[in-house]
Amino acid sequence: DEVPEDFVECFILSGYRRLHCSAQECLASVLQPTNETLNFWTHFIPLLLFLSRFGRLLLLRGAGDVPFHHPALLPLWCYASGVLLTFAMSCTAHLFSCLSPRLRAAFFYLDYASISYYGFASTVAYSYYLLPGLSLLDAGVLSRYVQQQLGWQLDCSLPIAAYRALVLPVALALAVGCTAACCRSRAACCAYPFAVRTFVFAMPLSMACPIMLESLIFDLRTRNPTLFVYFYRRYFWLLVAAFFNVSKIPERIQPGLFDIVGHTHQLFHIFPFLSS
Repeated sequence: DEVPEDFVECFILSGYRRLHCSAQECLASVLQPTNETLNFWTHFIPLLLFLSRFGRLLLLRGAGDVPFHHPALLPLWCYASGVLLTFAMSCTAHLFSCLSPRLRAAFFYLDYASISYYGFASTVAYSYYLLPGLSLLDAGVLSRYVQQQLGWQLDCSLPIAAYRALVLPVALALAVGCTAACCRSRAACCAYPFAVRTFVFAMPLSMACPIMLESLIFDLRTRNPTLFVYFYRRYFWLLVAAFFNVSKIPERIQPGLFDIVGHTHQLFHIFPFLSS
């Protein structure tokens, strides 16, 4: 009851920072027991890990003899920028969210935009590195499969060409729309903001559906077990993150007990990191 209503999180009773902290006080709070402390560290540590990993891969010859500016690495640069921007913006939003109500809203709007950009960047990586090798997007293979299963003489080249042409524009439109929807979810009239944001965050990642269909139709587990395992592990962790973000377990069960350590937003930070 000592902070504005917009700052109060469901079932979190204590540990809030006061409003209108200075930037220095915000920075000092990362070493103090508040309900935002682990929200910061659970994304700051992954940010450092990914900076190290992408640095070794892209700048220190981790990709072999391919120079960092080679066109074949551009989709990987795009994906790396999405990962790093998401973690960096999340850290910034949680660190400086108590400067003022206006800055709090602005930082979290940018946080939502960075998550949507990550979804788009993932689609860029999928479309250049994974989609070209899928049997599902090979017109000859898919046409033969349709004929064997359904008995239809069907040329699949046109819909496949349309999908290839539209996948990135649609992913970009989804990113913009999802950002707007997430920002709107912070309005007082939104009854289920966490459910809305969870659903919206999942929308850009749905662009990877061809890989799921590939595993169901063309036995991806046998032909490419590495891709199969990594793909499904990624989406398993995302489902776990979505569960915690919507359910508000464990703090729903025992309000006040998990105010500093163990509340769902901290868990929500950990599982997308594992997914990435």
